[in-house]
Amino acid sequence: MTRHSPANANDINGVDLLLILFVTVSWGLNYPIMKFVVTSYPPLTFRACTFTIGFALLGAVAWYQGKSLRVPVGERWLAFQLGVPNMVFWHVGLIYGVTLLNSGRVAIVGYTMPVWALLASVVMFGNQLTTRGVLGVICSLSATFLLARDEMSTFAGQPVGLLCTLFAAIAWGIGNAMLKNSNISISSLSLTFWMLLLAAVCFTGLALVIEFERWQWPTLLQFLGILYAGVITLAMSYVAWFRVARKLTPVTSGLSLMMVPMVGLLSGHVLLSEAVGTADVLALVLILAAIAIVLFPSRLMQARL
Repeated sequence: MTRHSPANANDINGVDLLLILFVTVSWGLNYPIMKFVVTSYPPLTFRACTFTIGFALLGAVAWYQGKSLRVPVGERWLAFQLGVPNMVFWHVGLIYGVTLLNSGRVAIVGYTMPVWALLASVVMFGNQLTTRGVLGVICSLSATFLLARDEMSTFAGQPVGLLCTLFAAIAWGIGNAMLKNSNISISSLSLTFWMLLLAAVCFTGLALVIEFERWQWPTLLQFLGILYAGVITLAMSYVAWFRVARKLTPVTSGLSLMMVPMVGLLSGHVLLSEAVGTADVLALVLILAAIAIVLFPSRLMQARL
């Protein structure tokens, strides 16, 4: 896999900043919406529907704009490799995590991703592990341990949900590092289309095997949730995310999403009346600290050069 250098900070323009804001809000709101739907609707079927809507919409947009979605033969295996952790593994762990946990907690643990992206860059691509990176890992693991302890302290706790979400975050971190260190020529639209198609096939197969007897027509509110997840969260937000992620380092791209767990935690409290306890607030602070520790000093150093 060919490596390339991160884009200069000057490459980030006003449109990119608006895209970051859009992704932050849409992904943050996605957590309580997912929780609302999968509480009474099969989770794998929900994801299969949303991925199908997502890739079909992007395919229609590409056709209308006359853009080719063709992947060069030499890049097809790379596109598949990028799709597995970034889309399939991330969403498998995420959907089971949100089924078992409060949506706000899933958002907090899910966004340990930048730290795992840093570690993946060290292990897979030979980047240097700094003291800041070690501190970031400690903060992230402390936050996860704090939530796990709180889950196990109650009769209705779901530590398995935390493990599912942590698996998802690690997978996304690995995928994000792979994306940044790969040299793939296709557009963000094309890459997102094929990733969504891959995920749609995988989740449809899993839903047919595991949830066939539970299949049902969604209610109006469930359908609106499926539509939001397919159109906004997947199709539109992932195109925006992959455009921005290609310009940033794996850790810096995590900073652009630091507000997502905050939006997820607060929207879960407002929309679903989920309790926000001391453990949640402390875990959120630790996750934000982890991202800040591994990012801010390096940016300040670059600014002085």
